[in-house]
Amino acid sequence: MPEPTLPEPGPDETLDSIGTAGVRVLQRRTGYRFTLDAVLLAHFAATEGTGASSGRMLELGAGSGVVSFLLVKQFGLGPVDALELQPAVHARLTRSVALNACEMQVTPLLGDLRRIREHVSGGEYAHVVSNPPFRLADAGVRSPDDERAVSKSEVACDAPAVIAAARHALMPGGGVSLVYPAARAAEVLGLLSQAKLHPTVLRFVHARVGAPATRFLVHALRDRDRGLAVRPPLIVHGEAPGGYSAEVAALMDPPLAQRP
Repeated sequence: MPEPTLPEPGPDETLDSIGTAGVRVLQRRTGYRFTLDAVLLAHFAATEGTGASSGRMLELGAGSGVVSFLLVKQFGLGPVDALELQPAVHARLTRSVALNACEMQVTPLLGDLRRIREHVSGGEYAHVVSNPPFRLADAGVRSPDDERAVSKSEVACDAPAVIAAARHALMPGGGVSLVYPAARAAEVLGLLSQAKLHPTVLRFVHARVGAPATRFLVHALRDRDRGLAVRPPLIVHGEAPGGYSAEVAALMDPPLAQRP
């Protein structure tokens, strides 16, 4: 029986690899493209959300699906339902499922997280993850490209909507893992607490030792307040391969002995 033909990138698409497990995703050449935040979020969710990750997972605003694929292939979690708003982005995500042989592990869902009740049942998921739009809708100049604008700015959803969707989707005691700009830490932590999603782990991300934080990662539990642990800073750049720190380099490429 002949092997199935895998999707090929279109004229305005690229096929990109990330991580140590051969994850590949289709991305629009001139559209929004995944960043290191996706890798850091997947790793954080896998390591800090261990108790919450023993069941079905949901990614809100999945984009290319890179976080979902990393969770499944690199960190052995899942299955994951990947909810994406934009039809064209969802279509590429669906094609990438076949590229990663994840048909039984990643399920693309097309829909708006602001209408989460139309897409998933309440209390269905053990763990929700999201790398949501970072920029406030009225901050700076909006990208003229709609895909970039929706992916980067809060024009189609905002932090309260992401947190409300996570609250609805999570089972009691389930966890949510998020990444946001460091400047929004007080706002996001407050929104989580208001929704009775109690922050349990917080970690700030710095470009280099001594540099100000640029991002933060947070894990919170639904209806379970166990106190907040602040982890040591995560440093991105250093002397390891690729100019990364040893911690980040270990997440980015397979060891030389495993490469073809």
